[in-house]
Amino acid sequence: MNANEYPWFYAPELSGLGEVVLDPEEVRHMAAQRIKPEEKVSIFNGKCIVGIGTVDKEGHVLLQEVHEVPKSEFSLVIAVAVPKGERADWMLQKLCELGVSTIIPLKTERSVVLPRETKQERWQRILVEACKQSKQAWLPQLRPLSTIEEALQQKADLKLLLDQAGKHIREMLQTPAKSIIAFIGPEGGFTDEEKTLLQKSGCVPVSLGKNTLRIETAAMAVAVAHNLFK
Repeated sequence: MNANEYPWFYAPELSGLGEVVLDPEEVRHMAAQRIKPEEKVSIFNGKCIVGIGTVDKEGHVLLQEVHEVPKSEFSLVIAVAVPKGERADWMLQKLCELGVSTIIPLKTERSVVLPRETKQERWQRILVEACKQSKQAWLPQLRPLSTIEEALQQKADLKLLLDQAGKHIREMLQTPAKSIIAFIGPEGGFTDEEKTLLQKSGCVPVSLGKNTLRIETAAMAVAVAHNLFK
């Protein structure tokens, strides 16, 4: 059976065959989709394990198959200033759909939005829903709000700094690199001091072209470019 043929639901405790008890929110989601007993669904744990099973009257799922979906050998980390309002939600959703491995919300000198810790739960749910929609077995890691110094601790073969003065990104993405981190600043841009810090830490300035992009557009463009060249 192909897991992509059936609706997807999230169960982080999934590890093997047997009965899976979904949390109440997932059960409500199942009811909203009008899934009836004995219908087949797919269950994923966000860590590359996917199962296929049938639903019972209580909304539990009896798994008949469990598979491990290989994770891509390529990883992209997006370290990005937080855009305003629903634009941040949209950005997270699209980055997940495009297969970004880790998202690091950045606190910069010119940041306009500094989300509270309570946002993390909402954002985590957005990522789960995006995985279900795109039928992706790996849930991206969402880091807490971080300074540039904290984000630079992330190991990567290639570090990129979005800057219109840099080389076009296609030149750098053709460089063999299995792990990449891209730093994307706020709408006012990184300060000169922040750029200096990033470049001294090994970040290569790259451009997405002559147009000035919104934060979320730039983040999505980097993810799309990465998928084209990996």
